[in-house]
Amino acid sequence: MNGNVEVAAVEAKDGAKPSPELDRMAVKISHLDRLLGLTGEIIISASNISILQRHLSTSSVNIDKNSLEMIKNVALTTNRISSDLHHLVMDIRMVPIKETFLRFRRLVRDLAKKRGRQVNFEIVGEDTLVDKTVAERLYEPLAHQIRNAVDHGLEDPLERKHVGKDPVGVLTLTAYKKEGFTFVAVSDDGHGLNEARIRQVAVEKGFLTPAAAQAISASECWSLIMQPGFSTASEATEISGRGVGMDVVKSTVESLGGEVQIETAKGRGTTFTYKIPQLSAVNITDALIIRSGESYYAVPIGNVVATQSFSLADVNTTMERTESIIYLGSIVPLHDLRGLLTGAPLSDEEFRDNLPVIVIDSKNGRVALKVSEFIRPQKLVLIPLPEIFSVRGVAGTTILGGNQLGMVLDPFDLIAMSGGRSLDADKAQADRLAFDILDEPDEPQPPQELAADGAAPPPAARPAEAMDESMAEEFFVEIQNIINDVSEEIFQLEKDPENIRRVNTIFRHFHSIKGNFIMTGFTNVGSFVHEVESVLDQVREKELKVDKEVIDLLLDAVKNMEHGISEIRAGRGYEVTDPDLLAELARYKRVESKDKVPAEDIDDGQFRLSPLGTILYFSKLVIQGVKVYQAMFSIGSSFQEPSVVGYLIIKRLALIGDLIDTVPSLDKLERGLGTDKIKVMFSSSRTIEEVTRFCDRQLKRFYHVLDFEVLPVE
Repeated sequence: MNGNVEVAAVEAKDGAKPSPELDRMAVKISHLDRLLGLTGEIIISASNISILQRHLSTSSVNIDKNSLEMIKNVALTTNRISSDLHHLVMDIRMVPIKETFLRFRRLVRDLAKKRGRQVNFEIVGEDTLVDKTVAERLYEPLAHQIRNAVDHGLEDPLERKHVGKDPVGVLTLTAYKKEGFTFVAVSDDGHGLNEARIRQVAVEKGFLTPAAAQAISASECWSLIMQPGFSTASEATEISGRGVGMDVVKSTVESLGGEVQIETAKGRGTTFTYKIPQLSAVNITDALIIRSGESYYAVPIGNVVATQSFSLADVNTTMERTESIIYLGSIVPLHDLRGLLTGAPLSDEEFRDNLPVIVIDSKNGRVALKVSEFIRPQKLVLIPLPEIFSVRGVAGTTILGGNQLGMVLDPFDLIAMSGGRSLDADKAQADRLAFDILDEPDEPQPPQELAADGAAPPPAARPAEAMDESMAEEFFVEIQNIINDVSEEIFQLEKDPENIRRVNTIFRHFHSIKGNFIMTGFTNVGSFVHEVESVLDQVREKELKVDKEVIDLLLDAVKNMEHGISEIRAGRGYEVTDPDLLAELARYKRVESKDKVPAEDIDDGQFRLSPLGTILYFSKLVIQGVKVYQAMFSIGSSFQEPSVVGYLIIKRLALIGDLIDTVPSLDKLERGLGTDKIKVMFSSSRTIEEVTRFCDRQLKRFYHVLDFEVLPVE
């Protein structure tokens, strides 16, 4: 599995907070998966030590008391360490679901625009933590639900007004945790599901007979929409209506160990809720070990309702074959575990007077199982069965204490088997069905040759695989983070178009994006971003107002950059070819002034501290006693856009200190008035050696800094 996740660093032993540079770092998901596997091996070893300790304490072998106490302490320590390590790895994998949710803002906007809807998109519980893998796998199911909600759920503005609703529909994404589960919901305030139409389509498509269609309950009726090929739409659109998707939503959520719940009310809307176990993406679980005959099994502890001994007289028999017990006043079907799995049930002689029974439940019901013995709860590592090898009622294998092989039971499948039901025969096929993605990327553009000199056309791209590996990773991680930030800022600007501070922030984000593209050789994309910058500059100069057209242009630019990133990361060239977007940029294009820079704008190479900079300088140097440095950097003459490179250098230095002043000033750099030299005054808790090492390793390597000098301010 590829991907990255940011991990917070551990505090230093002396209590000092880690530096900004070291506070966060990118870690490959594959490395965390490997760490999780090693954690599983530690858990197995800890379990073996515990078993050895119990065996020696009851053994007839003469072992001195001190040795037994030492083994006991080792067992307790290893169990604690393995448990702590397991929880730490799971915590590291957890990320806020916000990143997944925010990706849908532009999708909702584009869909609403295509369908003529007015939609207020709301996000609730964006800070809810989920496993990184779960967050990634939920994207496509949620995207499909959102397409359906905009296309089928929400009414046209006129229709809403006619029935007394606000013309602006509400679409809400919600996430929260409760009782060991993560809940993710998609809600709309549209017209709700049409029960009569669903029953009619079920008959027309041959899912049910007319009599069965009328006999099913409302909840069973809603579940029909998740059958493969089921759709109530009279015609398919480019957005939805092909009858492909809801079945894959169901299978994807179920593959995470969850279920899809549906609530709907006529005229008030529909809510689809995914109920997912919090640990569904981690193959380490607590389980109860049981024995049935000669075989040992593990039952996930979350599915165990009770373990109890019954007398044979407590077992109720119906028609001499169906058995049940009464548990908490309810009748629970009773089955023999070995009989379900192998067809050879245990004989009554094996039970004598006491009948050990384990009651398990899942989303498809509850069942009681006869077993031979309850062993103990244990933390286990689940080893899934290969795809080519499947056993009904078994989810995988595990290593029990003493390196004994055991099987991990699948409660959902066991309950289905006990009722004589089979799992969905089309489940495997449903897992392979592709989602109906609206914004499917265009055909990749063929990569162009790199320009040999300045007179040739700008290069289309430098393939990602030709880049230095660490530099490519730096590029992709940083630029994706900036794109995520700028998307959120644009949506906020739409709500507050007069906020010039936010305009400046967006401008700086685009400036950084341009610098990253140009720095890594993708100058044609950088030139496109420069055109977007020009529009923002007109807004900053009050030549343009922030209106719907400007917001649309900015969001379309972000969408094209995201597509460009995916193409570049795949090693292909990329060039923005969206004719509508390019035409809109051309409409806003202004003639750049080539007048000479006024005399007052020419730097003499000296720092001129502003009042705020002066206060910061004395505060750091005199009051706080923090080191203040002056640094000068010489940028290669063949490198692109000195002002952009200077801006990126300043941004890098912010990782290790606080900026006080620059020459040229930040304002001039943003206006493209940089030169091949830049001076920076900054404060830092780092030593001169650490600052020099940082500049040598980071700035010379990635920003074509030919030479630099760092001096402390006395």
